Amino acid sequence: MPIISLPLEILTRICEHLEPQEWGALRITCHQIYGNTLEAYATRYFKSLSLLLTRDSLDHLVEVAASETLRNWVQEIWIIPNLFEGWPQKDKENFKSLGLAMRKQRRMLRMMRGEKEESTSTNAEAELDALFAAYEGTLADHRAILDSELLGVLEKCLPRLKNVTTVGLRSYPLEFLLSKANYRSFRCLGLRELKKFSTDDVRGHLTFASFRKDMLSKPFGLAISQVLHAIIKSNRKVRSLHTCGNYACGMNLGSLKLPESRYRLLLPLLSDLTALHMCIRIKDHEQDKFKEETFKRLLNILVTVAPKLEILTFAQWGPWEELSPLYFEDLSEKIRFSQLKEIHLHSTEVTVDTLRQFLQTAAPTLKRLSMNMVSLTDAIIAARDPGPITEERSSWGSLLSTEVMNEIKMLWMRSFQFLADNLELQFVQLSKLGYRGREIKLQDDLYMERGQPDAQPDSCAQPSIDPHDFYSDPRGGHLLDFYFDAERASIPLKRWIMQLQMEMCNPLSRAPCRLPGTSGMSFNREGMRSLIMYPPGHVPVEDPGRRSAILEF
Repeated sequence: MPIISLPLEILTRICEHLEPQEWGALRITCHQIYGNTLEAYATRYFKSLSLLLTRDSLDHLVEVAASETLRNWVQEIWIIPNLFEGWPQKDKENFKSLGLAMRKQRRMLRMMRGEKEESTSTNAEAELDALFAAYEGTLADHRAILDSELLGVLEKCLPRLKNVTTVGLRSYPLEFLLSKANYRSFRCLGLRELKKFSTDDVRGHLTFASFRKDMLSKPFGLAISQVLHAIIKSNRKVRSLHTCGNYACGMNLGSLKLPESRYRLLLPLLSDLTALHMCIRIKDHEQDKFKEETFKRLLNILVTVAPKLEILTFAQWGPWEELSPLYFEDLSEKIRFSQLKEIHLHSTEVTVDTLRQFLQTAAPTLKRLSMNMVSLTDAIIAARDPGPITEERSSWGSLLSTEVMNEIKMLWMRSFQFLADNLELQFVQLSKLGYRGREIKLQDDLYMERGQPDAQPDSCAQPSIDPHDFYSDPRGGHLLDFYFDAERASIPLKRWIMQLQMEMCNPLSRAPCRLPGTSGMSFNREGMRSLIMYPPGHVPVEDPGRRSAILEF
């Protein structure tokens, strides 16, 4: 039977097993096949486009936007602003010396296996020189695009891509882009050109690669600034906006350019948002300045779009000091959800009451909740607060009195009880909870009854959870995430969540995660309008100066 005679469903299924170039070549062999497979082809490869910030990828995006056949199929644009972060060493001689050493090692292994010998040392040096030159050229182009050129391309393309309603950022480790990403499952403009770096000389460096959040946050801040400006310039309303993506790391507040004039133009274009991923990294370094006005504009965006949101991921991370509780308190007082179904709180400091107030209006609709690196900052009244964690006092958790630990447990139990009694949650994820920057270790004795999910609840999370996260130590210990799935659980949420046991992690026994506010207990030393300073463990309930401490945002 000729392939042209096959039913469309079977023809489409066959084509889905082809590489993109093979499918494209098949389509141009016959006008009928070309037309019959257009929808399946365009949906698979052009509905959602990921974009590396390279010359090659920008050229491809312009071509897609110019194509009358393809541009109407594009609905999502995902920008990957990180490229070569943490790799390799920028010094050429170090790169070459390590490269030659790795080549020598590989040559010896080949000789031991009786395989063909590698290139001579002279050729190896020339090849490494060329590779490093190509790396420097690609990185220079990437930085130029990230600094300003991305805006021009988006301004040109967005008006033509009329069906784009989702714009966002994503990040992937270099190892994934070079070694694991393939064209069939990962449609990414610029990936084919980047694959020229997928050599043994590069892969040997990936062992030393660094995928650090503080290296990603600045590119994210620069990229989202241009994305927001392009949305304004093209007068494009979007329904889904993501400032981070699959790895929650946060956009650097200092790199974000959102002046008052641009902010006013942006708000109406976000009025129909149903999904928002807003992760804010307050500072990368302790000496960085806190851009309070920009921060408050971002919070006001969240307040403005909240009534129509169905999915929210939110983080406000100040890794160098405890952020003033007044910001989240004012946010909780103003925010009003009416359609929210799914929320993910990351790297955020809250009190029991502000968390309750933040979630209260979402109670009728909220079904899925995750809290990762969320730290309570309530004052401990009945016992003396031991003070901030420092290098000299890194065993803070192991020295707590029983009285202090009981206070901390009671705070989290109050939060858990609110979740169980006031929200009709079908899915709950708890990970790396803490108190004022100190991580709390959870233990689950009902892990067999809570249900096990197939995938991570975060809509943008990739890849899915490693099964080892579930089964390595289900009662605690090495377990990173605690899940409750109502559809699979044999017990109600309240019984599961209220039986969780807690103890403070001892930083000396293992490497704890870095929760917000781990460097000190002063509340946002430079972010305050007044000089109000709260001593450790004490937050005045009614401070006459509290409203002057933060201007209305």
